[in-house]
Amino acid sequence: MIKRVIKSKDLQLLKRFSRYFFPYKKWVIISFCSIPVTTFAGILFLWLVERIIDDFIIPGDVTGLKLYSFMLAAVLVVNFLFDGIYSYSFSKAGGLAIVDMRKELFGKSLRFPMRYFDKNPIGVTLSRLTSDMEAIAESFAAGILGLLADSFKTAALVSYLFYLNWRLTLVLLLVVPFIVIVIKFLRKKIRAAFNQSRTSLAKSAAYLQESLNGVKTIRLYGADREAWNKYDTLNREYSNAQNRSNVYDAALYSVVEGITSVATALILWYGAVQIWEYDYSIGVLIVFVITLSRLFIPVRQFAQQISTIQRAMSALEHISSLFEEKIEDDEKRREYRSTATIDDIKEIEFKNVSFAYNKGEDVLKNISFTMKRGDRIALVGSTGSGKSTILRLLTCAYSGYRGSITINGVELSHIPINHVRSLGALMQQDIFMFNESVAFNIGLGRENISEQDIEDAARFVYADRFIKELPGGYSYKVQDNGDNLSRGQAQLISFARAICDNRELIILDEATSSVDSVTENYIQKAIENILSSRTVIAVAHRLSTIKRSDLIIVLENGEIIERGSHSELISYDGKYAGLVSSLKNRQE
Repeated sequence: MIKRVIKSKDLQLLKRFSRYFFPYKKWVIISFCSIPVTTFAGILFLWLVERIIDDFIIPGDVTGLKLYSFMLAAVLVVNFLFDGIYSYSFSKAGGLAIVDMRKELFGKSLRFPMRYFDKNPIGVTLSRLTSDMEAIAESFAAGILGLLADSFKTAALVSYLFYLNWRLTLVLLLVVPFIVIVIKFLRKKIRAAFNQSRTSLAKSAAYLQESLNGVKTIRLYGADREAWNKYDTLNREYSNAQNRSNVYDAALYSVVEGITSVATALILWYGAVQIWEYDYSIGVLIVFVITLSRLFIPVRQFAQQISTIQRAMSALEHISSLFEEKIEDDEKRREYRSTATIDDIKEIEFKNVSFAYNKGEDVLKNISFTMKRGDRIALVGSTGSGKSTILRLLTCAYSGYRGSITINGVELSHIPINHVRSLGALMQQDIFMFNESVAFNIGLGRENISEQDIEDAARFVYADRFIKELPGGYSYKVQDNGDNLSRGQAQLISFARAICDNRELIILDEATSSVDSVTENYIQKAIENILSSRTVIAVAHRLSTIKRSDLIIVLENGEIIERGSHSELISYDGKYAGLVSSLKNRQE
């Protein structure tokens, strides 16, 4: 019966995720051991009822009645006790397993390659980690175990019915094929409806998160009505999908309920005839009626459990796609074992490097340059020329380049990603601030960074001047991605974040935001400090940063068209000279 409800693909999913229950198998074993105890107690209760009626109530044996009544009460206590143990122990195991699954999946999502986030909205991933996990937590364990427990109890009760009256039991079994047909037909409908419901919910959650993140832009441009209409459309799609699943769910329950009700009426009629013909006792009649009611309770619940299981299996399918998502691959990188030798960058070389985000659309074409310890390299060019892509390859944000990128002669693709990133610090254009203290936003909670390191880094980039003036200083709570800080202050904090653990290589994706003149002056001084004390490769927009670079690389359409020092490139009177002229005009 269970295999009819759960497809082979579902069984593979269950087998895959059952490993999360292994650390808590003690609770699972306790729960499973409780099932036969409650089943036996239930049958023993029925047997005691029959004995009490036939042997003590009808003959009027009060002494025996007291003893058997006490035994009946004891059986009920045992039944209730082990029912509680069964429910609690598996719920505990299921809850702990879900916590482990959630933690593992979140940890894996932190290692998804950047390509994943390019193609999948954050809200969809968030929906998988929240609502789908909740669907599993609320229904998966209870549904599967409930199905197993009810199947075991039903088999035991049917066996007991055979013991009481095998003819009547055969009549009962005649309705089973009808129930199986209904379940088989509606199960596919329910599964498809639940899948559509989960997908619609994920889309709705993704747009909701996107809209809330951009609510200021929406309000500023008066697009709130349009945003509301789109969310209403997505919400209606989810509602319609959910309604379809509810219709199939209700249909399954009502059809099974109707079949079992008809079966109960037929069995009672046939049972009465059997009792008259074979002169069964009143106790057998009453016990049979009680057994019938107990038998069809799990049968009626069976329909609900199927819906519960299908909901959980649908969520498992969606979550399984996240588990199957490839993370940043370190397999080839493990071939390189001597990572300890790269604790000090001596040379980085790009040699004929080409790269495409989408197959056949190269954004970098045969890029070659070398930088040594202490060098300052500036990448300049128009938007889309490939500047930031070079930095992304160097920080392993993207892989799959063609050509060669080496650090101290070792191919970048052979060095573990975390080790590559520990060698340098990236200062990005997009500055993200956590809803935490200023100190946390600089140190990011890293254990190897002390409070003194944080303060030294802030002082080095001139961020300490404004931090000391904030209420609470370094304990000041940053809110809403830095909304209670100026753009320049957030930029200085990001500078301190990058250099607080004293990395030699600084990878600077320099921002062009407009800030007040005082903050601009501090930003300029901070960049000068970084340029004078670190190895720097920068996407540079400030003329002062560009002029202080040892090598300037000019890119256009993914190719290097000019390279040299500031004075050399000015003398060429080419693309670079035109860029410098436009920069001067903007800054004036």
